[in-house]
Amino acid sequence: MMPDAPAGAPSGRAILHIDMDAYFASVEILGRPELAGRPVIVGGNPAFRSVVSSCSYEAKALGVRSGMPLLQALRLAPGAAVLEADQHKYSSYTKRILGVLLEITYRIEPVSIDEAFLDASCLPHDPVRLAMDIQRRILERTGLWASVGVGPNKLLAKMASKKAKPRGIRMLGPDDILGFGVESIWGVGPGTASILRGYGIGTVADMRRLQLPVLRLMLGSAGEALYFLSRGIDPREVRPFCEEEAPKSISHEHTFIRDVTLPSEYLPALALLAQKVGRRARDEGFAGGSVSLKYRLPDLSHHSRTRTLGSPTDQDQIIFHLVEEMAAEVLRGPVRLLGIALGDLQPASCLQLELFGGRERGVNQAADMVRRKYGEKAVTCCRALSAVRH
Repeated sequence: MMPDAPAGAPSGRAILHIDMDAYFASVEILGRPELAGRPVIVGGNPAFRSVVSSCSYEAKALGVRSGMPLLQALRLAPGAAVLEADQHKYSSYTKRILGVLLEITYRIEPVSIDEAFLDASCLPHDPVRLAMDIQRRILERTGLWASVGVGPNKLLAKMASKKAKPRGIRMLGPDDILGFGVESIWGVGPGTASILRGYGIGTVADMRRLQLPVLRLMLGSAGEALYFLSRGIDPREVRPFCEEEAPKSISHEHTFIRDVTLPSEYLPALALLAQKVGRRARDEGFAGGSVSLKYRLPDLSHHSRTRTLGSPTDQDQIIFHLVEEMAAEVLRGPVRLLGIALGDLQPASCLQLELFGGRERGVNQAADMVRRKYGEKAVTCCRALSAVRH
């Protein structure tokens, strides 16, 4: 049953924020309806030091949150079903959701895989009724619920969608947020919220009572931004979406069950990551002009090293050889996490025909066909077998 929507709409600009509810978990439950109503966690193998990517509202009710270590989540929800993330599946649903929005207007701006802004200012529709229509269409086309926020700008629309969750529609104007906590304002993280509370500022109303020079003194340039945001002022435009616009990079990461030091311990994982990155690039029609090795040390510090290519590639073997060389140069002790990113993306149609690369390309394309049918681990290179087993 569709939820009741609030009446009326703010004057002037009309911005909608469409945010999918428990997106990854909801997509997984579509394929496994027996999990409906149960705590579901998407995050990988619990034997590894994975984190929660998404969880159902039943899991959230038990205290599970995105970004939480998976083992901690399982202590809170010991009976939860744990599923590995499937980015290809989620991307295909996102394309269908964006297709719904593009039927209404080209003035949409995806923010991430599960949320987007839509500028309805020039549309001949009441924005709240439009929000109801969008919610209905997405549900009919995908079987998934979205929450929709309506406001005169991006800030208020996003705050509204958060308040609308799950399965709701909410509209907010500048004076509707006075009682909200300071952490609800875009850009206020735990550190900034702690500083503000130290001064006795806990709500948006408290912040509005401060003059601009005071906020500048307390928080520097961030204080100036918060002065306007706390008053519901956000002049940012919705950047029109272009389907041909390329992502900045394609990346995958692997967290080890224990810190590893030897190449024999981490190279199989790098080989599997190179395979995943290469396959995504080919599936999405991109080639990259740079390859980056990302690594996290036991002290949780993040580092990276990047190599620029002479010509763009989408081939697993080239990606792997580059990160293997970089790993030999920079990994001098234990490492907790490794990642590979293919950057400087461009359409694969720009690739030059390789005189000696045809065999490898044919092998990769054949392997991709098998993986689409039987799963990512159905075909893998010998170097990655150890990572697949673990």
